[in-house]
Amino acid sequence: MNPLSKFLKGPVIVETTGPESYDATNGHSITVPELRVVKAFVAQCTGGYVASEKSKSGNTVVLDYYSGGSKVSGGTDLSSVSVKIIAYGY
Repeated sequence: MNPLSKFLKGPVIVETTGPESYDATNGHSITVPELRVVKAFVAQCTGGYVASEKSKSGNTVVLDYYSGGSKVSGGTDLSSVSVKIIAYGY
């Protein structure tokens, strides 16, 4: 067993929706308020979309969205897409 595992919290689940106007350059930021630092996470989406990690810093993760193997265009309304973040951290 990893000795640091006793300090990690998780899974912490955050459920939200996509942005009304997706910023394809900067991605979609989602905060995990129960954590100070996100060490690892998985994102799940509805509507045939796939979210991938663009970056993470502190307790905020930034997602890029894909549909049909292509990155979603900037300005796309993703507010009907449910997004679930399953995170571990401390």
